[in-house]
Amino acid sequence: MAAVPHIDAALEAWKITQARQLIETVSFHRWAGLRLQELAPGLCRLGFQAGGDLIVIGGYVHGGILNGLLEPAAYGALITALQPGEHAVTVDIHVQHLRSVPAAAEAVLTGRMIRRGKALGFLEADCHVDGQLCTQARITKAISAANPPGSGGKAAA
Repeated sequence: MAAVPHIDAALEAWKITQARQLIETVSFHRWAGLRLQELAPGLCRLGFQAGGDLIVIGGYVHGGILNGLLEPAAYGALITALQPGEHAVTVDIHVQHLRSVPAAAEAVLTGRMIRRGKALGFLEADCHVDGQLCTQARITKAISAANPPGSGGKAAA
């Protein structure tokens, strides 16, 4: 049975819903088995079990998969600072793999907001196994108004 995530009671309900949807509705995130562990202002912690299709020859999680799993942890942290109607997309990411995530390990991904400006969010995310840093990233996201369905990619005026 999965542990109940720690959700900061001060967060607005729509931010909690958006963070949950990020994990529960994106196929890649479900495929990887991401679980929300903690959500607080400027912080998002996710977990996953390293196994199955995540593992490559050699018995560790594929580095590209880790790159992709750091993104939702960072975005979850930024969600806590967004305003209604805003969303963000990655414009820059720098990832360093320091050690592998072995098969069967319980990995913890932590996203933290460094700074939120008017149009950019600066974030960091890391992956730990048994308290040891495995991968770290710096991510910059462009923040803009959400594009409503049927808008042809144009934000509402």
